[in-house]
Parts: sequence; C-alpha cells; structure tokens
Amino acid sequence: MSYNKWSIVKLFNSFMYASRGVVNLLKTEQNARIHLIYAITVATLAYILSITRIEAIILFFAVTLVIAMEIINTAIEKLLDIVKPEQSKAVEFIKDAMAGAVLIASIIALVVTVLIFLPYFDKLAG
Repeated sequence: MSYNKWSIVKLFNSFMYASRGVVNLLKTEQNARIHLIYAITVATLAYILSITRIEAIILFFAVTLVIAMEIINTAIEKLLDIVKPEQSKAVEFIKDAMAGAVLIASIIALVVTVLIFLPYFDKLAG
C-alpha cells in the first residue's frame, strides 16, 4: 500500500470539487434549494430567539442530516441513471427508498425544530 504525499494543492482542489458539487446540486435539485432555505430560516430564527448552545447543536445536526441525505440521494439517482438507464423494478425501489430516507430525515428535522422553537414562541406570545 502506498500513501500519497500531502499537498496543499490537492487539498484545495478537493474543496473546489466539493464546492462545485454543492453548487451543482443547488442549481439542479429543487428539493435541495428548499432544504437550504429551511436551514437558513432555522439558523436565523435560532439567532433571533437566542436559543441555547445545546439546542443550536441539535438543530444543526438535524438540518445538516437532511442536506447530507439529499446529496447522497441525488448522487445515487444520477449513478443509477448512468448504470441502468432503462427503468427496472430494482432501480425504482432504490430511488424510492432513498427518497424515503430524505423524507424521514426531513420529518425528524421538522419535529426537532418545532420541539426546540415552541417554548420560545410561547414566551413571545405570552
């Protein structure tokens, strides 16, 4: 096994490729843009409401999980489109399962968001 020498150029290029992937995702995937808007909204509300550090960490993980799942879902869908361009039950099952994983992560993030923000909204209303 050989190891590649560490290189600042390789590191920089890795960040550039990853950034390009996120930008391409946001350009092509409507749901990714919705998740980003949700993340920005949640972050803004968290700042305005001055939630605790622990609450912010929990929100960060919940929202980031959704975005990460969306990236994985899109990558698998694109790969399947290349490897098996014709429709099949197996491809349909995989795509639906991945979409389901994103849906579950989104529901969890929404529930976490409501549970964290609800007491703050109650204080504002009361």
